[in-house]
Amino acid sequence: MAVTDSTAVSEKDRKRRELILYGNPMMVVLRISLPLMALGAFSYISSVIDTVVVSTTDNNALSSVVMISQIKALITALGAGFATGSSIIVSRLIGRGEYDKAKKAANTTLESFFVLAIGLIIAIELLAEPILRLGQFNDEMVKLGIGYFRIQIISIGVGLFNQVFMGLEKARGAMMNITLINIMSMSMKLVLTTVYVTVFKLGTLWVAWATLCADLSVTSYALINLVRKTYLFKFSAKNVMFNKDFFKPLCSLSIPVSLGKFVFSMGKVIVNGLAVNIDEKAPGALGVSNQISGSVTHLTSYSEDAESSVISYNLSQKQYKRMIQVFFCTLALNLFITIVGFILLTIFSTPLSNFFAGDGGQEEAELIQKIFSYERIGIIALGVNSAVNGLIYGLGYTKVSMVCNLSRLFVFRIPSMLIMINCFPELKAVSLGIAMLISNVGIGLMSVVIGIVCLLRIKNHKTKDNIKM
Repeated sequence: MAVTDSTAVSEKDRKRRELILYGNPMMVVLRISLPLMALGAFSYISSVIDTVVVSTTDNNALSSVVMISQIKALITALGAGFATGSSIIVSRLIGRGEYDKAKKAANTTLESFFVLAIGLIIAIELLAEPILRLGQFNDEMVKLGIGYFRIQIISIGVGLFNQVFMGLEKARGAMMNITLINIMSMSMKLVLTTVYVTVFKLGTLWVAWATLCADLSVTSYALINLVRKTYLFKFSAKNVMFNKDFFKPLCSLSIPVSLGKFVFSMGKVIVNGLAVNIDEKAPGALGVSNQISGSVTHLTSYSEDAESSVISYNLSQKQYKRMIQVFFCTLALNLFITIVGFILLTIFSTPLSNFFAGDGGQEEAELIQKIFSYERIGIIALGVNSAVNGLIYGLGYTKVSMVCNLSRLFVFRIPSMLIMINCFPELKAVSLGIAMLISNVGIGLMSVVIGIVCLLRIKNHKTKDNIKM
């Protein structure tokens, strides 16, 4: 499809578009997925360092940091949803060759989230302590975590803007630079965390400061790009379009994703509240178990981002057969990663539990291992879920993704946990692991059904690019 609009487009951007539309499907998936997965790996290592550093101080501090991280995930679900929505819109527009409109969509989203980030920081700072109380924090955990949380609130606002910027970079298929800058950012965080806490013994508050410094470095990179003349999405006030022609499709795509992720993250906070009733160490142990599983599932969640962009591009050109090929390439990649990951985590489950237990000793390590021995079984199912998520995002079926997230929480996770806790109280922490297993396998099976339906719709040409701007 010829590109006829007036926006100056670099040769690199044109070649990326041609590759995504006509290149070898597996090579396209790998080219976009692998940089994102590298970013995911470094992000995971960064979160592990936080957990290990905090675990050497105090068990209550560990539970506070784990639970605050989940509250942070709950709030950043908003950014994740709109990053997905804007990425879908921009991918479709670039796929059609409508670069002028893509630039306007990108500029509008970025300005909107810059303003939203500032407003969100102010609002949450004022409500910091009530939010922690709502998250089932006791007095000691509030005392330990309030300073950490206040700094993390600023990181949340900065992270919202960063998420949207990275979503737009993903939409144009340019992930290498943003991956490198994020890796450098997280390397900075690791160094600062080590210096602040391990060398100078400054405590968990400084872990949050290290995170904020790293997040601000990514924001700086984004702002520098947005003023470059050759950058596809160079910011200009005249390109901002606050009208329903843009916000209607953006909200239609984004709100279901945000709501689904928000409610699911809120469910994790509810789960932590239930876990506290089992054992005060249980939230920390459950969070660590989630983190160990995340060493694998974190990678496959990034593959769904790559898949959704490629599907969006090809939907704009009605390349139905290619869309199916992209899905199966992503599924094959995810299955390979999760099967290998499951085997390795099974082999090294004991040393991993001991490592993450830190100064908690053998009792803490055994608690982690009891939960993880069940949770790890669902890793492969989550890999399938990620591949299907990428497919439904790319097709614009974001309401389906919301149903999946709500089902994972309210159909599979919380009911199974309540049943285990009330009917089998003697299992104690083990019930948390079983509930995680039921939840993950349940959503995996549900994803298989949804995936089959979506593939049949694509095969019968019942999907279409219905985004009009």
